[in-house]
Amino acid sequence: MNKLKLIIASAYAALVSVLFVVIITIISELVPSLKDWLKNLFGHHWVSKSILSVLLYLIVAKILYFSVCNNNNGQRVRKSLKLLLIFVVLGVVAISLFYIGHYFHIF
Repeated sequence: MNKLKLIIASAYAALVSVLFVVIITIISELVPSLKDWLKNLFGHHWVSKSILSVLLYLIVAKILYFSVCNNNNGQRVRKSLKLLLIFVVLGVVAISLFYIGHYFHIF
C-alpha cells in the first residue's frame, strides 16, 4: 500500500465529506421534508448525516486511491492537506453564518 497515495486520497475524500455535511446541513434546515427523511432514515437527522458522510468518505477514498497516479510526493500531500484544511474552515464559517442568520430570521 502506497502511504502517500492513501493520504492524498483520504484528504480529498474527507474534503468531499465536509462539503456534503455542510450542504446537507444547510439544505435540511431550509427543506423540512429532507430533514424528516434524514430523521426517518436512521432515527435522528445527525445520525443519518454522520452515517452517510462516512459511507461517502469510504467510497470516494477507495475510488481516488485507485485513480490517483503513483508519482506522489510530499508537495502533493501538503497541497491536499492544505485544501482539506481550507474547506474545513470554510465549512465551519458557512454553517456558523447560516445558523446565526437562521437565529435572527434572516433565512
